[in-house]
Amino acid sequence: MPIASATKLRPNVLAQVNPFLKIGLSFGIIGVALILQQTSAMTGLVSGLLFLLLLAQLRISPLGLLYAGLTLTVFAVSSAWISGDWSQALFSTLRLLAILLPAPVLALTTPPAMLIRALQTLRLPSFLTLSLMLIWRFFPLIQQEVQRIWEANQLRGIDLRRQPRQWFSGLMVPLVFQMVTYADDVTVGLQTRGYDPAAPRSCSHPIRWQRCDTLFCLGTLLWLGAVCYLEWVR
Repeated sequence: MPIASATKLRPNVLAQVNPFLKIGLSFGIIGVALILQQTSAMTGLVSGLLFLLLLAQLRISPLGLLYAGLTLTVFAVSSAWISGDWSQALFSTLRLLAILLPAPVLALTTPPAMLIRALQTLRLPSFLTLSLMLIWRFFPLIQQEVQRIWEANQLRGIDLRRQPRQWFSGLMVPLVFQMVTYADDVTVGLQTRGYDPAAPRSCSHPIRWQRCDTLFCLGTLLWLGAVCYLEWVR
């Protein structure tokens, strides 16, 4: 199965929203998705998430969208076949979307620098902040390297989709070596720049509550209020 191109972060409205607000919203949406029982309410919740996806302006490859659509279709058909109820299968598919969408949409709209500033406001140890930041940047690098290795195999006439036995030697081994190389580069970079975890830190742009945070919070409350109305009042 070919790997979709990396999703890129672009300037957008959601990038200016307080990271803590987005993290709280992610947990809140997932919690609401788990307790909803009406299809209309779940549809309203997913519609709001799709609207957030449009605001995020994430650049997603057509191949990635195709795979996502096929996966949801297979899930819906399988659920309908098992339960024998298409309405229940639709509801389960919407719930799956409501659980899976919040974290990627809101996380991919948070610039790494803003995330670091947010973590620093929590007074976390410096080594923990650095570790979280490296992990945050590690996953996009893996995706990019997998894409390069996959394309390199195709140039050599090796189609990994039809040769799963080549996945270990043709994909996993070079990926591990490349990640070790990145780890060495980061270590050397920190040492040459005199990085000291115990040194005091300063922040020229501290995280503050802004007008966009208030507007985003109000819009979110109205949206979730409408979902609750469809679930319990209507």
